[in-house]
Amino acid sequence: AERLSFTAPSITATIQEGGSLYQAQFNYEQHGEWEGTILRKTINADGTVDHDENATGNWDAAKVLKDTGSSNRNIWTVLPGAPYIGNWNNWTTDDANKSEIEILFDQTGNTVLDYHNTTSNCSSASGVENGTDDDVEGLINFVRGQDYFDYNGNCNITEDKDHLLGDIYHSQLVEIGTPNATTNVIHVNHESYWRAKNNYQSFSNSLQSRKNIIYAGANDGMLHAFNAETGMEEWGFIPPFIASKLPVIINKELDGKTRTTYDKDGNAKTRSGGTNAIFGVDGSPVIHDMFIKGLKMDGSWETIPSWHTILMIPYGRGGAGFSVLDVTNPCVSCGQGPLHMFSIFNDAINNKVLVADDEGNITEHSYVRGGINIRKSEEALQATK
Repeated sequence: AERLSFTAPSITATIQEGGSLYQAQFNYEQHGEWEGTILRKTINADGTVDHDENATGNWDAAKVLKDTGSSNRNIWTVLPGAPYIGNWNNWTTDDANKSEIEILFDQTGNTVLDYHNTTSNCSSASGVENGTDDDVEGLINFVRGQDYFDYNGNCNITEDKDHLLGDIYHSQLVEIGTPNATTNVIHVNHESYWRAKNNYQSFSNSLQSRKNIIYAGANDGMLHAFNAETGMEEWGFIPPFIASKLPVIINKELDGKTRTTYDKDGNAKTRSGGTNAIFGVDGSPVIHDMFIKGLKMDGSWETIPSWHTILMIPYGRGGAGFSVLDVTNPCVSCGQGPLHMFSIFNDAINNKVLVADDEGNITEHSYVRGGINIRKSEEALQATK
């Protein structure tokens, strides 16, 4: 059965001041990527919620993204041979990008299958050929929003899907704007003392015009950054080890398969083709301002510490791993943007831990058998002393 489900609502500001309510919704799809969206609804001064979709300030992220189109999105990952800094849009089929992304697809042993070929349902479609070269490009474009697996059944596999945003399931929404942590010192052991001591207020003042951004993980394989005011997608980040999972969505048995599904209003629609639904970026973002030796905007490392807004995104049911980004400057249209610091993944199937550095270079670390005694922990040694 088809159903419309909801994740927990995220409420910003305060009702007394007149704030906003953001709510993620998703629609179950059989044999396909589940459809998701984020709705922004204004909270009136009297505490009531304005549910009118066309009311000033209200938006539907999926509809805004559909109007944007797949070709106009900024989607990026971290690739050693295809830097993202400068355009934040290296998830493309350009030769250099494609070859690097294909390496990521193979990183954990998953394989891109030959879904479209000269004997498949859409054998006459543009670009279809035997082998997986076209399917690698198709998978890249599908993640961007193209209907490569022919959901609408017309064998036009280069047009945009009817719905471009995947489901936001377990991931909570986080809104971040101007740095606003307290510097009211109460005790030298409190974090506010550390902020005051290291001139956090100057950092905050320098970013008073920073856009409010909604961050959310989705099972289309991305961490999404949406403009809180307009609902436009600023950018989408595909963690390198989630990219390695994306070939799993390809299911050759669904080629040409016809089925009937229903939208949230109960209207029937015919679907064709299909994919396996997966968990992608399914964890909740955690954000904190940190005083560290971080990355500069050109990608080089600092030699002295400064303040940075750091985001960690765990993959949740998408896998035992996480990525850490610097989102001090989240506005790619302003010539600045997020920075990848590192990603970690526990590949339990192949018994190894994978680490991607800031440039996307991946190293493998084998499991090491051993043991640890709690009496040897720093806390135990301190207690003993």
